[in-house]
Amino acid sequence: MRAILETWLELEWIRAVDLQFALHLSGLAHAQKAQEPAQQEQLTLLLCLLSHQVGRGHVCIELDALCANPSLTLAIPPQDRRYSLQQRELLRRAQEQQSEEWSPAQLLAALGAEQISEILLHSGLASTGEEVTPLVLQQGRLYMRRYWLYERAIADAIQARLNLREGLEEPESMQSQQLKRTLARLFKPSDGADYQRAACALAARSRFSLITGGPGTGKTTTVIKLLALLQSMAAQDPATEGRKYQIELAAPTGKAAARLNESIRSAIDQLPFESFDGELKPADLPTKVRTLHRLLGSRRYSREFRHNLDNPLALDVLVIDEASMVDLSMLAAVVAALPDHAQLILIGDQDQLASVEAGSVLGELCARSRDGHYLPETLNWLAQVAEVQAPVHLEDKSGTPLDQSVAMLRHSYRFDASSGISKLAQAINTGVDLKQTLAECHQQKYSDIAFLHPERKTQTEANEALLKLLEQHACKGYAGYLRLAHSADLSEQERNRSAKEILEAYTHFQLLTPLRQGDFGVSELNLRVTRQLHQQGAIDSQQEWYHGRPIMVSANDYNVGLMNGDIGICLNIDARPLIAFMPADADGQIRWIPPSRLPAHETVFAMTVHKSQGSEFTHCSLVIPPQDSPVLTRELVYTAITRAKREFSLLCDKPALLPKIAQRRTERASGLGEAMFGVPLTEGEEFKPETAGSEKPTDRDGQLDLF
Repeated sequence: MRAILETWLELEWIRAVDLQFALHLSGLAHAQKAQEPAQQEQLTLLLCLLSHQVGRGHVCIELDALCANPSLTLAIPPQDRRYSLQQRELLRRAQEQQSEEWSPAQLLAALGAEQISEILLHSGLASTGEEVTPLVLQQGRLYMRRYWLYERAIADAIQARLNLREGLEEPESMQSQQLKRTLARLFKPSDGADYQRAACALAARSRFSLITGGPGTGKTTTVIKLLALLQSMAAQDPATEGRKYQIELAAPTGKAAARLNESIRSAIDQLPFESFDGELKPADLPTKVRTLHRLLGSRRYSREFRHNLDNPLALDVLVIDEASMVDLSMLAAVVAALPDHAQLILIGDQDQLASVEAGSVLGELCARSRDGHYLPETLNWLAQVAEVQAPVHLEDKSGTPLDQSVAMLRHSYRFDASSGISKLAQAINTGVDLKQTLAECHQQKYSDIAFLHPERKTQTEANEALLKLLEQHACKGYAGYLRLAHSADLSEQERNRSAKEILEAYTHFQLLTPLRQGDFGVSELNLRVTRQLHQQGAIDSQQEWYHGRPIMVSANDYNVGLMNGDIGICLNIDARPLIAFMPADADGQIRWIPPSRLPAHETVFAMTVHKSQGSEFTHCSLVIPPQDSPVLTRELVYTAITRAKREFSLLCDKPALLPKIAQRRTERASGLGEAMFGVPLTEGEEFKPETAGSEKPTDRDGQLDLF
């Protein structure tokens, strides 16, 4: 088995850590309890596959799915893998010299879910959770114990916060009537259902709430009004004696935090403070957004944070924006650090890409939001207190407690009915009228959408033609900010103003790609665009730190104050290169960083779609590689389209791929959704969410830290 796994590693089907994880744990199991050779090999294989799946973003392995279709579940061998000559020769020799059974599908063919469970339990490495073992096998899912504990911690923390606040259960109560009056101050009367108003009302009822919505639906505006609502209610609450809440705003990345920083200030300025008779002031609302790492207090070379179960955060309300980017381990750290009384509010777009690390927390918690699933009493309360008449199709007499705390914003204020960006994003996301919308985009019926593709030739010629088209398109898109950079006044008196204008001009265009490697990967595209701009005289790329070079930080550095995802522009001032970054705080001061102090970074003429999350660009362009790939999913294309504020361009040699991509969803194995919503219920059965055992979600001795 080791030889097979080493071959997989050389072919880059698995990672080195997957192999070492499997060999280490299977060795421990054999040392503690002698294994039959066949079982030892099967155990090593299963351990390797578990680590592989976690590396792909899954929280666990669902054994039934693994046995039913190993190739699809594991993506081994990967469909889009491009092999080097050496790897192709290795693949040929492996197929000739090794036994026929060497792919996962062949190796697992004789095993069923029950047999796999027996192998794992017999090894002593796995238990059903009651015993402290590196692996947990529960309800047909195989977990590393750490991820099982994460799931339990999150589910328990949310469940504990779903009870309605005292006094807000009935619409006639004094607290509900106070809430009604405050909502009337914050929102103007609406002809149709005001989903922002409904979201604020629902979020005020419990200590956990989730607000989801697409671009331009007013998530930031809703959050600020919600916080104003909570502070006004606190001022009127005799129990708090007029003490306002301590509120913190956070985001998963520095880029997302900076963007929220900008938008909340204008949202606060629009609040009608004069109508609150002094019970609400601008100072009551937070204006500073921090990254989750900074909020929790990251420790160098450690996965632990300063704030945890034993040292909770000093706050009453925590708002996390761009929650689709928050992975399972990070949210587990957040809920561990929350005081018991604190309210947690998650904000994000459920249809965007899931987090880079394991888990798809927002997507799972919002899985039922499109259809509401509100209890009749919830809708009655909304009608009387929030004065919102929700559509009848959102009612569900079997709605769960979590459903009552999830609100979806359904109206876009950014795009009107004639917007191609809005229509294309919706068509990709839902599949409704997709072929018709794509045809209309090809026919240039929308002024904000452009489909660009080269003339079809042979596949090799078509690939090169698409790359040439991409180079020309990108050079045209970046010409504006580069012209500004070369003509800018960088004297001591004007350099901050000029740098801010250049950085803002850079956001007018961005080229996105789904891939990191290959001809259409971000590395190759950056080289191509750099070379083309140099040939046109727009940059002098013979110097490493040429004037106008855009770079993206790829690692957090709290000493310098730069976060993963921050974008800067190199400007040569008095023959000295300095990198200008947008202000991180409300002081509005440009940050100037010398190249020697930069953390890990890369040139960013092209950016992966994953890295674009949390950003918006005036004109956004996405390149779709000619070869189909499992990474091309509905969520990826939707995320790319919704980064565009005014224009979206699609560069694609095979537009017919889009309907196929739209049918491919990002699915991650996890048990969180089932823990929160429960299994399908029979009529009249009481909802009882799956509850974890009594073990605390922590590992104080650190013995299971790897697992």
